[in-house]
Amino acid sequence: MKIALLGPAPPFKGGIALFADHLAQEFLSQGHEVLFFNFKKQYPALIFPGGKQEEGGEPSAESVRLLTPWLPHTFEKTIKAINGFAPDILIVSWWLPFFAPAYGYILRRIKTPKKLILAHNIIPHESWPLSKTLLRFAFKPADGIVVLSKACMKDLKGMVSNSLVLKAHQGFHPLYSTFGQDISKTNTHPTLLFFGMIKPYKGLDVLLNAMPLIQKEIPDIRLIIAGSVYKDQALYEEMIEKLELTDAVETHFRYVKDEEVEELFRGSDLCLLPYKTATQSGVIATSYSYETPVIASDVGGLGEYIEEGKTGALVPPDDVPALAQAVIDFYKNKELLPMQEHIAKIKEEQSWNSLANIFLEI
Repeated sequence: MKIALLGPAPPFKGGIALFADHLAQEFLSQGHEVLFFNFKKQYPALIFPGGKQEEGGEPSAESVRLLTPWLPHTFEKTIKAINGFAPDILIVSWWLPFFAPAYGYILRRIKTPKKLILAHNIIPHESWPLSKTLLRFAFKPADGIVVLSKACMKDLKGMVSNSLVLKAHQGFHPLYSTFGQDISKTNTHPTLLFFGMIKPYKGLDVLLNAMPLIQKEIPDIRLIIAGSVYKDQALYEEMIEKLELTDAVETHFRYVKDEEVEELFRGSDLCLLPYKTATQSGVIATSYSYETPVIASDVGGLGEYIEEGKTGALVPPDDVPALAQAVIDFYKNKELLPMQEHIAKIKEEQSWNSLANIFLEI
């Protein structure tokens, strides 16, 4: 079967490109022919102040780079190329209304028998003008929609007609493979990890404010922050200094390359997602891949991926004392090893093979 994927793939950085590349790997392993219709450029600098958009690395499948989503003349080039490849299935990565004009136009003009949308989220994390109208424009010509959390499915039902809801299928975020890698812990102090691109909605400020409370009970606690900052890096640097956390916090305010991920998770006991809003998160999948428990805010679909007391804990969003107490309890109750054992058991259930088959069976 010939499968085309439209949207970002390596060398673009970020979770959407990483997800698409792993999905492509699974299709290739099943013997399908896969071709990426990657972006030539992903965002104009005006809406992406987070530094470089590309960080090197090659996609797992062959890639054609034609589409710049704000330049209409590239839409026609992309349509011609997709029709020339003549895929049996086209899978479109959706996460922002910004891409709706390009996606909606292309989906209406291609001849592919099965046009599917992979929806990472439905409601954008930041406010976006006409988001409902744009989503409906992009989704209407699709033959199927796969959402990655029950929260996304609920959001979809609240935004589109019943005819579109009937096209929707429940998916999930698989775990990333660490086969053959050493995932044993290397840290000598209790260590927390905040991982991934840093945007205001991800609540790093909440975590930093919780650190002094945690230190009162666990004086040798450490925090590693690893990820590029979308806007105001100085805000977090000033907080660290003001809260007198300089000796306890290790910062890597930059894009984290794939080869660095293992060291970060092996050097941490616990991954924290103090998000203020969310749908689902690839960070949880990455964390579980390294058998690292997660404490996250109980927002959106995050709770679907955390078994309370078995793989981590949930806390109310924007609640500094609750976040601090959850971390303290994790260490006081010596929960790391039991949680690691449980995470190891569920790794096989959340496989890329299972997700790939959802697309193939639509």
